[in-house]
Amino acid sequence: MNAPILSADGLDADAIAAILAARQRRHAQARQADDRPTETLLVFELGGVAHGLPIDCVRAVAPLPKVTRLPGASAPLSGLVAWRGTVVNLFALATLLDRDAAGAATMIVLRHDAPRIALSVDAVAGVVTMPRQDATPTLSTLVIDGDERLTRIDPIVLIERLLPARLQEG
Repeated sequence: MNAPILSADGLDADAIAAILAARQRRHAQARQADDRPTETLLVFELGGVAHGLPIDCVRAVAPLPKVTRLPGASAPLSGLVAWRGTVVNLFALATLLDRDAAGAATMIVLRHDAPRIALSVDAVAGVVTMPRQDATPTLSTLVIDGDERLTRIDPIVLIERLLPARLQEG
């Protein structure tokens, strides 16, 4: 069976076949991209750089309250804050990631009960859905989806770095 010869705007059959093949590849890539597992991330900024935490590990976002400093505390621990009638350990995420911070104004309270943990960040930008990375867990991983770029923070590795082993299960 012979296929009819296609022609449009002065294009020959080979040019049209190349265009159709390119369209088919793009549509196949779009379908494949849609089939990838995704996760929802809370996006926040540290020194103008976008970072994200899986939304399911976030308990709340709140303005940064007055911080009570602890003498002799380790570098990422900024101090303690009062939040909803509880005492929460506030950690400077910028210090842990070795990033510059423009000036922490917001805290992200994590879903970790004993002890309670909050992270000080410059600002919260919103929520995005990004492709899930299937890689060895590291503290931070660059995630790219089209024009969207951010550094995903792994909450398990984060807690391992912030707390002694006996307090990590909370």
